[in-house]
Amino acid sequence: MSELIDKEKVDAATLAALTSNGKNPMKSVLMVITMALAGQMAVGEVARHSGARILESGGLRIEVMDPAQEAPYYKGQRFTPLAAVLRASLDGHEFFFNPVEHDPMNHHAGLASEFDLTTSPPGYADAAEGDGFIKIGVGELKKKGQNYAFWNTYEVIKAAQTSVKWDKDAAAFKQTCKGVNGYAYELSANVKVAADRIDIDWSLKNTGTKPLATDTYVHNFFRFNDQSAGPDYVLSFPFDYKAGGLGEEQEQKGREILFKKEIPGAVNIEVPHPEGYKGENAFTLTHTKSGQALTGTTSVSSLRTAVHASKSYVCPEQFIHLEVEPGKETNWRRSYTFAVAR
Repeated sequence: MSELIDKEKVDAATLAALTSNGKNPMKSVLMVITMALAGQMAVGEVARHSGARILESGGLRIEVMDPAQEAPYYKGQRFTPLAAVLRASLDGHEFFFNPVEHDPMNHHAGLASEFDLTTSPPGYADAAEGDGFIKIGVGELKKKGQNYAFWNTYEVIKAAQTSVKWDKDAAAFKQTCKGVNGYAYELSANVKVAADRIDIDWSLKNTGTKPLATDTYVHNFFRFNDQSAGPDYVLSFPFDYKAGGLGEEQEQKGREILFKKEIPGAVNIEVPHPEGYKGENAFTLTHTKSGQALTGTTSVSSLRTAVHASKSYVCPEQFIHLEVEPGKETNWRRSYTFAVAR
């Protein structure tokens, strides 16, 4: 009977109940029914990743990292723990790169949000060597070196306080950083799942005495049904542009970037946004073989879209710039719509 069990949908306790009565399978079935009626069976509620919570609506099921867990999926100082959606599946089709085995200090998955990848974080230039500066989404870190570099490891002086309220189809994240040298903030991210869509509403409030200026993006790790990035992957935009940084394995045709072959290493493509463009700030990544498509939109205009890709994933990253005066706040939304051709 155990061969008929979908281990992605049944927790360890339920598996034990099903398999411990091999001589009496009917007894096992009755035990499972009893557990389900008692609310003890976690059918459809078991996450692939430890320390993750499941949100779902209709056929869309996502896993979101819980920052309160002792061993979260990511433990480094680059990406914020807010709204870290690790996995998304629609009607059984997978859309994100999210390996179970990974380096939690350096490697992430799914939707990983970061502030100031290529810009100096607020207060970094003002701080003396060894003093504190704020990394929005993370907390107060110790300055090391004249210039900030995202690949460096910075000592955490004081992590920002993060809390989450969970619901069946939503999660409300809030983070507070009292900061240093007049730089402080409150950051929130509300994740909402619909039948084929994830909406993430962000808010950044300046609770310090000095202005905040920051760039932010989401490192969107996309991979369709575990198919390597290459033939059948097509990335398109709703405006005209000339991409920079294309490798031999990619080709631009009109508004589309075609991935003709698997990428032997990594490629970094720049898609500039046309000056004065007022249309939807969006991209669509399609996998022609499986019929899967994912459209990402951001409610404010982007500086650019950077596309980082390897054979493991395609990552379109919409960079936006935020400026917030003391006592003020700014809001933006990132949305992801999933589709599978029938």
